[in-house]
Amino acid sequence: MYDKVCRACGRKLSEFYNTYMLGCPECYRAFSSEIELSLKKVHGVAVHTGKSPNGNSVDRELISEYNRLLNEKETAILEGRFENIAELSNSILELSEELKKRGLL
Repeated sequence: MYDKVCRACGRKLSEFYNTYMLGCPECYRAFSSEIELSLKKVHGVAVHTGKSPNGNSVDRELISEYNRLLNEKETAILEGRFENIAELSNSILELSEELKKRGLL
């Protein structure tokens, strides 16, 4: 499912889950069933509205960092880097609190 690709721009669905950004208006149609709930949380709508989605760049950066930390924690678990897991968990928890305050999580 995550290897799905937009025919118009070549953006991968997995890239969306890392950045919460799409490559072109066609991505919204190509990935609609997979991303609808995430788009509503992040952008407030699930349709393409142009280059300036709802929300500010700080919100998008926080979401991107949250997803990066989740991916890094998953990698640490798979690689057995247990010393990093607690630190990553604490960072994720702090960031999730901020995202909840902003209504983004």
